[in-house]
Amino acid sequence: MKSPVGKTFLVAATILGLAALAQLVAVLVYFGPGLKATTVAASAPAPADEAPSAPAEPAPESPPPAAAEDDAQVAARVAELLAEAEKLGGGTSPGDALVPLEEAQMLQPRNAEVLSRLAGLHERLGQTELAEAAWQDLISLGPDAGRFLEVAEIRLRLLKPEAAPAETAAAEALELRDQVGLQPGSLLGVVDLKLNDNNEGGAETKDLRLAVKARPGETVDGRDVRINVTFYEMLNGEIVPTMSRVQSMWFTTPVDWKDEGIEILEVKYEVPRLGPDGGPAPEYYGYVVNIYHRGQLQETRAEPVDLQELFPPPLSELPAADASLPAGEVP
Repeated sequence: MKSPVGKTFLVAATILGLAALAQLVAVLVYFGPGLKATTVAASAPAPADEAPSAPAEPAPESPPPAAAEDDAQVAARVAELLAEAEKLGGGTSPGDALVPLEEAQMLQPRNAEVLSRLAGLHERLGQTELAEAAWQDLISLGPDAGRFLEVAEIRLRLLKPEAAPAETAAAEALELRDQVGLQPGSLLGVVDLKLNDNNEGGAETKDLRLAVKARPGETVDGRDVRINVTFYEMLNGEIVPTMSRVQSMWFTTPVDWKDEGIEILEVKYEVPRLGPDGGPAPEYYGYVVNIYHRGQLQETRAEPVDLQELFPPPLSELPAADASLPAGEVP
């Protein structure tokens, strides 16, 4: 027979139970909200229309300050070397200018001005193969060569006469020339001609590039030289000088015929789209180039050659009213 549970024991058990329950409620009150929030945050799915964020792309790296400083120092050194080469080239031993130019080429092998100076000096020294190689290096730069590209192409053609344009070869075949490529008795002459067709901004143009050479050993003042370039058109069955815009620009400066003794002129002719009375546009026919030195005709070139007979140039030209007209002015 079981003995009855004492009243005191029941009271004590009840009190202990109530205390445990109170502690459990306190724990839930204190930790409950945090546990619930954590559970919801961990289990809540991402919105369906929100793509996972892509990793941020790294910002482009700027060149280290040390590298930029090195480039500036190299550019400054090349400028010093070019100035030194120019000074030495004008002295009694122009070959001494090779040393600074070759150092400049080592520092900046793709510098178009350095390559142009180097090629020109090789020509002056009679080092044809080295000059050709330097001009080829310059041409290989493509558009990066800038204005030097046209100069390099012309100079290379002059060094390789077999590669001269057909129009130049044909014109030279009709003329008597001496060993330097000029007409006997002339101080200046055209040694290369090339006509290119271009389209700039919807305007059709013809660009005539001519290399004008001075007789070696002669001093030429650009103010004494006048180059007249006239373009002709066929209008209503008659050959007439153009009324269209013509512009000229020297590729080589200063225009003094020193060093290699050749200066390159470009003349742009804008092909008309309408006739003078608003009718059909005239048709391009050809051009004539006349070179004067101190008012005396040095050479005339025409394409086609019948323009020389239709429009023979005067053997002498009176000085212009404006004596400050630069060489190569195209009226």
